[in-house]
Amino acid sequence: MSRKNRSSRSGCGINIFNVLTIFVLGIALLLALGIILVVTVPGLIPDSVRLMVSGPTATPQPIPTVIQLAELPTEVPTLPGGVILPTWTPIIESLDSSGPVLQPTNTRRPTAIPTETSILPTRTPTPTHTNTPTSTPTEGPTPTPSNTPSPFLFTKDERSPQYLQNYANNAGCNWLGIAGEVLNVAGNPVAPNQYVVHVWDSGIDARVNVGGAPAYGPSGWEQFVYDQPIVRSYNIQLESVNGTPVSQVYRVNTAASCQQNLLFFTFVQNR
Repeated sequence: MSRKNRSSRSGCGINIFNVLTIFVLGIALLLALGIILVVTVPGLIPDSVRLMVSGPTATPQPIPTVIQLAELPTEVPTLPGGVILPTWTPIIESLDSSGPVLQPTNTRRPTAIPTETSILPTRTPTPTHTNTPTSTPTEGPTPTPSNTPSPFLFTKDERSPQYLQNYANNAGCNWLGIAGEVLNVAGNPVAPNQYVVHVWDSGIDARVNVGGAPAYGPSGWEQFVYDQPIVRSYNIQLESVNGTPVSQVYRVNTAASCQQNLLFFTFVQNR
């Protein structure tokens, strides 16, 4: 074989080898570009196909922020009366590769001053019930002791008037009267017909002789005023037989009781 033929065959073989090399390199570049696109561009191909080509890859996690690590309270707790409790506030000390390091501190918040003052209701005393006194018959004036001698010859004794049950007649409870006796300075009955007793008011104006009612004693006297016990007021006064007053005027009241239908009154000579 000639040298020219051998040279032609060698040049042809070299050309074919170059073409194959270029083809293989092109295929490799295309595959590399496809793999890069699958990995870096999400959604370009389905996840199942991408996993088959590139295998599972770790999804990068976002670095936690300070706000995510420590959520500050939005409301400050308070007690009744406006007092604010101290809250816990985290302080970021440092950041490293493992995340922020938090150190709690007690921060006292300013105490709220109440603007309103509570006014407690005052206790009002409950009024007590007071019984209203009922009217009762007056049993005659109460003697008032006095060291001044009476200007009259006679005064009443300290027991008068006395309220007794009628015993001097048979009328019983169908009778109401004023009676008594007159005593001298020694405490003995005066002589009959020396004095008269004047009784008046409430429809009565009469004079009765002392000694005219011996049922009450030698100097007894009596004046009938009504036919049943009833409360009435009368004036009585001792006089001489010629009408001269020898005692002051005494105001007496009768009683509405069958056990007290006799008002007994005694005059006593004081000098």
